[in-house]
Formats: sequence, C-alpha cells, structure tokens
Amino acid sequence: MTLAQRLMLAIAVLTIAVTAAVGFGVREAWRSTEEERFREQFREAVSRLNEQLGAEITSLPEMVEPICRHDPTLDSTLIDLSTGRLDSGRRLAASLRVPDMRKALRVDELVLITSEGEILGAVHPNLVVGATDKKLASRIAKPSQAAGVRGGKGEPLAIEAHCTRRLGKVWIGVYAARHLNRLLEDVGRAHGVQLRVATGSKTPKALMVERLQLEELGGITLIATKSRVPLLEALKHLDGTILAIGGVTLGVALLLSMLMARGLARPIADLSEQARAVVVGNPQPVRGRGGRELRELADSFNKAILDLAALRKRLAATERIAARREIARQVAHEIKNPLAPIRAAVETLRRLRARNDEAFDEYFDEATRTVLDEVRRINTIVSEFTRFARLPAPNPAPLNVVESVRKVVMLHENTGAEISFGFEPCPEVQADADQMVQVVTNLLQNAIDACRDVAAPEVRVHVRPLDASQIEMRVEDNGPGIPSEIQERLFQPYVTTKPHGTGLGLAIVQRIVVEHGGDIAYEDRPAGGACFRVTLPVAGPPLLSEAPPSTREPQ
Repeated sequence: MTLAQRLMLAIAVLTIAVTAAVGFGVREAWRSTEEERFREQFREAVSRLNEQLGAEITSLPEMVEPICRHDPTLDSTLIDLSTGRLDSGRRLAASLRVPDMRKALRVDELVLITSEGEILGAVHPNLVVGATDKKLASRIAKPSQAAGVRGGKGEPLAIEAHCTRRLGKVWIGVYAARHLNRLLEDVGRAHGVQLRVATGSKTPKALMVERLQLEELGGITLIATKSRVPLLEALKHLDGTILAIGGVTLGVALLLSMLMARGLARPIADLSEQARAVVVGNPQPVRGRGGRELRELADSFNKAILDLAALRKRLAATERIAARREIARQVAHEIKNPLAPIRAAVETLRRLRARNDEAFDEYFDEATRTVLDEVRRINTIVSEFTRFARLPAPNPAPLNVVESVRKVVMLHENTGAEISFGFEPCPEVQADADQMVQVVTNLLQNAIDACRDVAAPEVRVHVRPLDASQIEMRVEDNGPGIPSEIQERLFQPYVTTKPHGTGLGLAIVQRIVVEHGGDIAYEDRPAGGACFRVTLPVAGPPLLSEAPPSTREPQ
C-alpha cells in the first residue's frame, strides 16, 4: 500500500469515526432532551393535577352539603319516610328530582338513599331505584366533612362526598361522585401527555412511561405516557441527515486527502525514481523537491552514493589486486611445468656437447622441438592471463540479446556439432555488446569441445525472459558433463577439464556476467551433459563506479 493510499485510508477512517461519534452524540443528546422534556411535562401535569384535585376535594362537599340542609324535596321526602306516608307517587317524585340535582351539582353520580339502604333515586352505573344497598348506607351514615377518593375494583376513579338529613332515627342521605377521567384527560392534553390510572397491564414499548403514586388519590399509581413514534421519526430523520452530512464530509475529506497525498507522495515518488536511476547506473544527482525533510533526505542519499561509490572503487581495486595475486601465483605454477622439460633439454644438450657425443645432432632436433612447444605453452598462458587482467569495465548500451546470440550461433554452425537455437521475445537489455559476444562465444566453444567425442554431438542455446526485469540464456550440450569434484571450483581460474585448456574461459565469463549485475550457474542435464544458465538484469549493471555530486535545490 502506497503512502497516498495509507493517508487516504487514515483520513477516511478518521472522518467516519468522527462523524459517527458526533452523530451518535447528537442523536443521544436529542433523545435525552426529548425524554427529559417528557418528564418535565409529566411533572407539570402532576403539579397541575394536584391543584385541580385540591380544588375538587374542597368544592364538592361545599356543593353537596346545602342540599341536605335546604332542599325542600329532600325535607318533604324525609317527613313522608318518618311518618310512613312515602308512597309510590312520592317515591317517583323524589326519583325524578335526582337527575336535575346531578346537573345542578355538575357531578357524574348522585344517589338518594334512606337509613334502611333503600335507593330512592340514582344516577349511577350500578344502582337502580328501589334496590337496597346496606353497604353504601353504612358509609353515608358516618359523618364526613371532607371529600374522599374512590377507585379500583371496577369503579372509575372519582372524588366522592355525602351528607345526611336526619329526623329522629330516620335519615336520608345524598351521595355524589365526580369522575376524574375527564380531569386527567384535560390536564394531560394541556401538557402533551396522557394520564391514566395504573391497571397492571403492560405498557407498549412504543410509549414513553412515567409512574407516580399519588397520596392525594389514596395511594393510587398514576401513569403518564407519550408516544415514541414522533421521537423515532425525528431520530430517523436525524440519522438520515447525519448520514448525508457524513457522506458529504467523507467525500470532501477524501478529495482533500487525495490532494494532500499527491502533494506529499509526488516528491517522494520523484525522489525514489531518481534514486532508482542512480542504482541502475545513471549517475544523475538526486534532487529533493518538497519540504525541508525531503531536501535533507536527498542530500543524505547523495552523500551515501558518494561513499558507496568510493567504497566500490576501493573494493574493486582490492578484488582486482587479490585476483591478480592469485592468478599470478597460478601463472607462476603453470609456467613452472613447461620450464622443467626446457631445463632438462638444455642440460642434456650441454652434456652431449661437452663430451662431443655423436648423439648430439640427433637429440638436438628433438630437444629444440620440446623447447619450442613449451615456450609456445608459456606464451599461451601469458596471453590468457593478460586478456583476463586487462578485461575492461562494461560499457552498457541498449542491446538485442536474441540477435547477438543468433549471430554467434551462426558463426559456429560448421564446427561439427548440431547447434539448435530457440528464443522467446525479450526486451532490450543494457549491456556491453562485445563482452556479451565473448560470453556466448566462450560458452558455445566449451559446449562444442565437450561433446566433440560423442557420436551425435548436440548443442542447444535458448534465450527467454524470466520476468519483466531479467532474461535467461541457457547453453546445453550432450557431452560427459562436469565431474562433481570440480563443480564447486568450476569458475575459478585455471580449473579445466580439457587436456590443453587454460581454465580462464569460464572465469572470464563469470567476471563479465557478475559485472553486468547478473549470475551464472552450472547444472547437470537430466539426460546427460552440461547446462550453463546465465541471468542478466534488463536494467544493466547496477551502481556505477562514479556517483553524482551532492546537489541541493535552491530554497
């Protein structure tokens, strides 16, 4: 993942996280505000309800009591009841009077009842005229100066009050009750909630609920509810708004991050490209564009290239000295071998000449041929050493490897071996054309020499790309192969399997390939014979021996 992609991803994640956190906070704040508003409405409704209840509890007895004291119908009915003259006509008159009294008192229930519990008149859901209710009579018989609250057991919540008109042991009572349902509805509507008495049934989850036990209502639990649907709809709309804002914010953030990433990554990419060019052998100064840090990085990189180039020079010089010492030692060893027969021949000639031996003339010809052969051998050794020691550094240029190899193969077609050439399309490589020809020539000649004694000598050459950055050349033969005991030393100077070879050919090949940044390896063919595999980088030799000077862009 590139720096630009990481920066865009980080900003996107940060934007999403911040938007989600802010959105969640706003959503929860709104929800909490609405729930707190509901609780405040409930408190206001309860306060208003308490005021209304207080007024009702005070006013109802004051309205009922005058009836018992001053109502003429009640007085005449009580007299008739005490004298036994309360016939059906008078009972009917008393019963018909009750609805008018209920309207005048603005109550929901009104009952006229005798001391015996007989219902003389009633506007009540459960009582009828002529029925007897001893329980209600016993309640009314008790004197009471204040209203009470009735509720539960199937009866509606109501404020009740009563009074009695007595004549001796006989009395007639008036029972009045005012339902509170309408009061709860009016107060709840005025404050935006619904008030009702708790019944024990479950409240739907779609409602916000508050409960309060009112001592003024005899400990009855009052429930306030409010639909959550408007809140949920508002939250849904808020969620959509937050998502829309988040999407726009994310888009703007991604656009800004793309611009920022491009501004940050482009100088780094340019610096990387310039550094890559230096590594592959183009000694141009690296210029740091952008901030101070990038310019300092470019200066540090240029200094590192200078140090690396100097180190490479010293290392190359050290390697060359060590290689020349080793080769000089081996050359001295190789020269000692032909010197022995030369010395023996010369000493023999001197002895024969000293005693005027007749065999001198006969041996002279043989001895001089021996000396000339060994001198020729010494000359070959010195020439090969000189060629190896004077091998120049690569001079890379664009090279069509396939065509170069094809030309070398064509030059060796009439050497006694069947040479086949195969290839796959390859890109041009940066390489020294002359040195590449020398590599192919040495490998091809070795392969031809190796299979010369085979009945059907065969050499195969194949060139193909390994990947976008490397190509491979394989040279195979069907000869006897390389003995395992010398395979590890195969590329060392003066290691050879030929009776008259110098052992410098493969050493020269390895040196050329390595100085081009490539590699050469040997492997046995499965069907018998040898296979040399050369890999070369398309970009050519790596770091050159000279680095660019430190260059800093003017500020």
